[in-house]
Formats: sequence, structure tokens, C-alpha cells
Amino acid sequence: MNDLLIRGATVYDGSGKPGRVADVAVKDGRIAAAGPARRTVDAGGLALMPGIVDVHTHYDAQVTWDPKLSPSPALGVTTVIIGNCGFGIAPCPQPLRETILKNLSVVEGMDVQALLQGTRWDFESFPQYLDALERIHPYANVGVLAGHSTIRSSVMGEEASSRKRPTPEELQKMQDVVREALSSGAAGFASSFSPNHSGWGGRPMPSTICEDQELRALVQPLREAGKGVFVVAAGSKATPEFLEQMAACTGRPMFMVTVLTMYTDSNPGRAMTYYERCAQAIARGREVYIHANCQPLSFDFTLREPYPFMALPAFDRVKAAKPEALPRGPGQVLREFGA
Repeated sequence: MNDLLIRGATVYDGSGKPGRVADVAVKDGRIAAAGPARRTVDAGGLALMPGIVDVHTHYDAQVTWDPKLSPSPALGVTTVIIGNCGFGIAPCPQPLRETILKNLSVVEGMDVQALLQGTRWDFESFPQYLDALERIHPYANVGVLAGHSTIRSSVMGEEASSRKRPTPEELQKMQDVVREALSSGAAGFASSFSPNHSGWGGRPMPSTICEDQELRALVQPLREAGKGVFVVAAGSKATPEFLEQMAACTGRPMFMVTVLTMYTDSNPGRAMTYYERCAQAIARGREVYIHANCQPLSFDFTLREPYPFMALPAFDRVKAAKPEALPRGPGQVLREFGA
């Protein structure tokens, strides 16, 4: 006998086919053939579909005070992946909490006071963070990527955003943190090469200034563990060819994001060539994939918070200025900062 029978729902199976009215049974947590069940639900007039897995979210801090992960579950999301772009809040030694949260507030457009006042710190290491998530018991399943920038900050401190090359001892410690994260249940390792990813005071996010040697060293624990994925936010280095090399070295799947944002009227074919080059890598036996969003990616910005222009040198003085020091009128910003 089945545990549950859902009757009369319009079923969307995720394949893109039109919905159809059907009965769906569940037994031992799995979909089963329709038949007698201990519990029956009349879902006539409602839609039934698999839960959405949102592979790119930034709930890392919010989850500590909002187990509902608002608004994702209300939109049909049953699993979220956090730690994307290499930005998170673990590991985080106590003296660096404010630094990491301030960086997160800028790079992800979050309210800094909400982060500083809302984040619940009952952890420091990555395993302790996963334990905290278990205690919070969020409404959706949560997978966590170990974040390059966060790990770099935890090891190198304030210099993580200014010093390109870690010492051999620091690099070894960062490798050990990645190993610890994977052994405790991390879904993989994430980084960013994007020049748009600036932190507090206009300083670059730590991973964006790292050298290739460092990145290659930090993905090696994926090979050693034989599990986990690598996810990177796009930048000039994030090419299918570069990721294919790392896939060859680690034997693990590689993912890149934000490729669709490369589209411009002046070069409309550039983004699509990435898909073609990834397909060629896959044909050679190297798993190199692209995360594609299901709706247009848009930005809200002002001259006080000019995120889409963060990579342009003309905005360096705007980025470096303290938010409270920026003039309020847009005309003043243009005059005083020469943007």
C-alpha cells in the first residue's frame, strides 16, 4: 500500500511538456504507481511538480536568522545551494566577522546593517557552520559550497583583498580548510574571477586577485576526495578551455555562471560560443557545464551604487568612498568623482 495518493492535480514533470491531469502516489519517499494509499489528497485545480533546485543563491547569512529562506520555498524551491561565487560566512574567525559581512553586503547588494545585526554567530569553522544549519533546520534542503574568498580571508586576514600571493604556509592552510569542508559535507568549492566583484570600500573580493597556481592548488582536494564540484563566476580567466584543464586535473565536474550576461549587441554570438566550447569539452570526456538562468538577469543601480560599472577604472574613487561620504545628488556624484 502507498503512503500518499495525490488525486487530480495538473502534473508538470519538468521536461517542458504541457501539464496533464493525473494521480501521483508516493511510497517510502518515492513516486510509485497509483493505487490504494493510507492518505489521499484531492488536488483538483492545483498544479503538482518536482521541487525546484536553485543552484545559485546567497542565503549564507540570512539562513542564520531566517530558517524559512524567504522567499524561495514559497516559489516552489525545495533545495538551495549557497556559498556561490566563493562568498559565504564560514570559516570565519571572530575578529573577521565584520570584514566578511561588509564584503558580502557590497558584492551581493545586501543591507549591511541587516547583516551585522541579524547574523547569528555560533560557529567559526566550516564543519561548525554545517552543524549550525542542522540545528536551524531550514525549510528547504541546503547544500553548501566552500567559498574561496571566505577561506582566503579566514587565513590571510585583511590582506586577502590586497596581497595576490599567499605564503606556502597560508596556501597549505587554505588547502586543509577545503579538505575539511569536503570531509564534513560541502557540495564543492566555489570561486570568482569577476572584476565586478568588489567588496567593502572598493577593495576587490579576495578570490578575484589570486593567481592560477593558488586556484589549481585549492581544487586538488576535490580530486583527492573524489567528490564535489567546482563553480566559478565568470571573468576573463573563466573560459571553457581553462575549466577543461582543471576538469582533466581533478576528474570532477566544472561549472561556470553568468555566461548569458556576456551578450552584447556588438558581439551577440560570444555567449553562445561558450556553450559550443563546453559541448566540445564534454565530448572529450571533460565535464564542463554552464549554469543558465531561466529569466533575464537585471540590475538595479545608481551612481552611488554602480555595480555594473565596478570593473571600470573611472569608478574607482566611487567604489573606495565610504557610503555616507558620497554626495546625495547624482549630478554631484558626476561632478565630484568625475565618473
